[in-house]
Amino acid sequence: MAATTPVFDDFLNNYAAVLRYLNDRITAPLNTYHLTFDTFLIMHEIQTSHEPLLLMDIANSHHVSRSAISRQISILLKYDYVYQVSNPNDRRQKSLLLTKRGQEVDQALITTIQQTLGEWTQQLGKRRINNLLSLLNDFTQQIIEPTYTKSSPAPKDH
Repeated sequence: MAATTPVFDDFLNNYAAVLRYLNDRITAPLNTYHLTFDTFLIMHEIQTSHEPLLLMDIANSHHVSRSAISRQISILLKYDYVYQVSNPNDRRQKSLLLTKRGQEVDQALITTIQQTLGEWTQQLGKRRINNLLSLLNDFTQQIIEPTYTKSSPAPKDH
């Protein structure tokens, strides 16, 4: 049996605690709108885009397959959060836009999540929150993104 280190044990304990906490504070409000965090991210990305997005654009930015994004988009369509507009020059291309209801839900969730971030900032201080975000950004750029830029990885289908 392999021995563990205190760092490994701390990682496991903190990972479990953080996931449970984030599930309660972030995911629970999303559930009231039948959204997962992934579907909310897609909806918010559509809302904040300066131009209409295609399904393929979203699949590429999330490093997942078109079928995975299609499943997420189908949820957003089902609850009338997004609608599709066909390109008149290529009817296979459909831009995704938020409905009025989708815009309202996006704004409500932004408000809720910003309140949570504000609470964390009050408790930990702005400098520590900025340090945490900087560390997460470094982790994304140095650990996560390189895994998607290696030679021809297949998109994840989740």
